[in-house]
Amino acid sequence: MNSKKEIGKIIRERRKSLKLEIEDLKDYSDITCSTISNIENGKANPTIKTLQKILDPLGLEININIKEK
Repeated sequence: MNSKKEIGKIIRERRKSLKLEIEDLKDYSDITCSTISNIENGKANPTIKTLQKILDPLGLEININIKEK
């Protein structure tokens, strides 16, 4: 599973590749700029629901793999 920093990096890179500012993503996702920034910087533990709201406008989806150790 990806760490908080890896998830944030994926979100930031995708947002920038789409030429979106955090403010744009806020408008599309209804998540505050500070929350998006904290997620992108690996400083937040977002819920799956929050992540989905951010990922949808970016054309990304959550894929969780659970496997035995």
